Amino acid sequence: MHPDDTTTTVQRTALSVPLRIESPIGLGAATQPVTFGVPFAEGALRDARSLCLKDATGRTVPVQTEALARWWDGSVKWLLVDFLLDGATLRASSGRLLLEQQSGPLPEASGVNIHETDEALFVDTGALTFQIDRPGFRLPTSLISQVCTADRQLADSPVMRASLTDRKGRRNLPVIEKVEVETPGPLRTTVRLAGNFPAWGKLQLHARLCFFASTGLLRLRATIHNPNRAKHPHGLWDLGDRGSVLFRSLLIQLNLAGQASRVACKSEPEKPPVTVDDDTLEIYQDSSGGENWQSRNHVNRQGRVPCCHQGYWGRTCQGEQTGLRAAPVVAVENDRAQVTVALPEFWQQFPKAINVDNETLSVGLFPKQWDDLFELQGGEQKTHTAWFHFGLPEPEAIDRLDWVHCPARVVSTPQWNAQSGVFPCFLPDAEDTRDEGRGTRDEGRVESHSPPRPSPDDRLHTLLDGAIRGPKSLLAGREVIDQYGWRNYGDVFADHEGAYYNGPQPVISHYNNQFDVVWGAILEQMRTGDGAWSELFDPLARHVVDIDIYHTTRDRPAYNGGLFWFTDHYLSAETCTHRTYSRANRPGGRASCGGGPGAQHNFSTGLLHYYYLTGDREARRAVLGLADWVIAMDDGSKTVLGLIDDSPTGLASATHDADYHGPGRGSGNSINTLLDAWLVSGRREYLDKAEALVRRSIHPHDDVEARDLLDAEHRWSYTVFLSVLARYLDLKTNEREIDFMCDYAQSSLVHYARWILANERPYFDHPEELEYPTEAWAAQEFRKANVLRLAARHADEPLRRELLNRGNELSERAWSDLLRFDTRGAARAVAILMVEGPRDSYWREKTVEPAPHPSQEYDFGKPQRFVPQRRRVLARLKTVSGLANAMVRLAKPANYGKILRFALRCQ
Repeated sequence: MHPDDTTTTVQRTALSVPLRIESPIGLGAATQPVTFGVPFAEGALRDARSLCLKDATGRTVPVQTEALARWWDGSVKWLLVDFLLDGATLRASSGRLLLEQQSGPLPEASGVNIHETDEALFVDTGALTFQIDRPGFRLPTSLISQVCTADRQLADSPVMRASLTDRKGRRNLPVIEKVEVETPGPLRTTVRLAGNFPAWGKLQLHARLCFFASTGLLRLRATIHNPNRAKHPHGLWDLGDRGSVLFRSLLIQLNLAGQASRVACKSEPEKPPVTVDDDTLEIYQDSSGGENWQSRNHVNRQGRVPCCHQGYWGRTCQGEQTGLRAAPVVAVENDRAQVTVALPEFWQQFPKAINVDNETLSVGLFPKQWDDLFELQGGEQKTHTAWFHFGLPEPEAIDRLDWVHCPARVVSTPQWNAQSGVFPCFLPDAEDTRDEGRGTRDEGRVESHSPPRPSPDDRLHTLLDGAIRGPKSLLAGREVIDQYGWRNYGDVFADHEGAYYNGPQPVISHYNNQFDVVWGAILEQMRTGDGAWSELFDPLARHVVDIDIYHTTRDRPAYNGGLFWFTDHYLSAETCTHRTYSRANRPGGRASCGGGPGAQHNFSTGLLHYYYLTGDREARRAVLGLADWVIAMDDGSKTVLGLIDDSPTGLASATHDADYHGPGRGSGNSINTLLDAWLVSGRREYLDKAEALVRRSIHPHDDVEARDLLDAEHRWSYTVFLSVLARYLDLKTNEREIDFMCDYAQSSLVHYARWILANERPYFDHPEELEYPTEAWAAQEFRKANVLRLAARHADEPLRRELLNRGNELSERAWSDLLRFDTRGAARAVAILMVEGPRDSYWREKTVEPAPHPSQEYDFGKPQRFVPQRRRVLARLKTVSGLANAMVRLAKPANYGKILRFALRCQ
């Protein structure tokens, strides 16, 4: 979509980006790699290589930059920045940094150098050289084969291996089939390895190794993936499915090249390090250590909770110590080298273990001490991160990785984010500009002194502060059902599902990113500058990528690569974990439940912006994969009915029932995901498919009354579609594409806004029409109000003013209805408000800037009713000629293979 940046001259225009840095601990002599994303206004930055960081004293810190997105004119829209934070920079920063454009030469940094041969890839950081063997005549089984300084080898080959033990105790090593430099750079270089465990039906292993200039630091992100499909009989997705893989352990093992002479361990950040006299150590986290550590959230395929011990234990020859929540750092030394290791989220993603035994350091990603087999479901993957520091023996090695458990965060300021224009309808948090007479903030709450009634922004502050801090926050909700463990951590406890749950409280219910909590939390961080929001969106984004997406190509196109729905409404998740429907809630399991991934639950915008903020390649891949899923599920040629009629299935646009393809969350979420994929890839086919779904779902001359949009239970989500339609118009305008489709979408949006203006009413005017009249309906009222305001940009006067006035009225009613609920801080209401609340604040403060209109008028024709593939085939088979034609097509030998594949897929 945008040209590559080939400019080599340094720009002369002044550019200075204010940043906030937060580091919970001091660094001393340690070095911490930091990565963050920054948005830029259109035309502000063209040469990203002219930037550097400056601390409060003016000291210059080198950076590595990468443009992740660009505006239509080729200027940078999102920039990824890497730098190495040391103690001197942290002390001098005073919590503030500046990302500045230099007019002169930039400071040189000793970089990471890559040397490649046919046999191996050598990564020289300036401090150490790491050797990674390439696939050749023999396929390597190690992740790293050697680590050397200029004059000595620190460990015997192979230095690092992954080792998987099957359910029968047999040890398996992966075969590495691909080694590639994914991200070359002067400060950070990432090498990606891909392989599999051949004895396990191609169970896959992917590893990203990150190396950092002038250091012995190594970050390993290891992903184990079961590419099989789940069998999900009758649409039920419980543990114990025949597509699952069971195994005993997955370890990362380091060869220490000789017996350890000294082992030091710090089990928790506030505890002093302990030196072990012997060469053995075991530190193992068996559960979260929390009050509800035996929660039924952790049931296995047999309905049993395998957690046996509250917290962790540490064992040496000197005895055993126990505790609740370990965050260990372990350093192992011999006469040749020293290796330090730390695993972020050690207790949160239990079980975890670190073992030292003679000449081996083992990191238990899935440790052998666990009282059960590990189950990786069909299409499920899991990514674990471990940090290592290699070097020569030194007294303070254990302090090298203290920061892993509480890393520094860098965020751009809300004012900068607003000026970038990247976020539509974006108003910086009022806290920074509020005058003293308006009130004070204490412990996440706002006390308003004047005027007596809280302003709209104060109401939003109070509610969203409570969502991130305090006893009823989304983070505190993790403790209620112990939302921890390798499969659960990051997901949001769906506490609102307890309202109509008849079983013992609390209900075990998972939110699975409904209404895109990842996006809402990122938006809040960008709007407020409060890095605490990353504690919500960072683990949630990684959870969605690993657990909530169905990573297989072996199931039906309607499911492959899709995003699972949240778990059952007002029922316990039981053994389905995060996969929608459990047999426990369907006694007998005979009737098909139709569970699994579906277009109405497809949220990608948070993952897109997570990629922009972190550079996480798996998040980018997830966005593209979800868009590919939309295209595949709608492709009639991929179904068995495609042998008769290969027209679109309609699965990408249906909402609530298979025959409704008007405005709704099915088509709205599909279009939104396609737009995200277009933004991140520039591939036009995603935009083309989005526009095809727009034309299928809405028309400027629709008979809106016939859509029955006042049926709230079945048609409430039409406002989701209209919000996406407004976003589509914004993106088209940003790309300067003011064409037929722009006019078509504008006319459709205004047409439906007129109907809303004349006919819509607040949901709680008729609560008897709502099956469950909860706080979520009041939150949805904000979406309805904001649709009118968004449409106002595309309307002429006096309609524009009428839409804005009605939007304000509905917004006030939304606040009134929401605040009367004691449960207004429940997950679902908060998820909606994180996106719609800031929009509401924006429209109360800002005047409407009319959107551009096409320079010519277009003929849109008459609305055409879309007929999905199944209906078309059934209609055809009811005629003699259609039936005969179908029999002829099915009888063709070329179709026999397709029929067989479809039959096998349905087993």
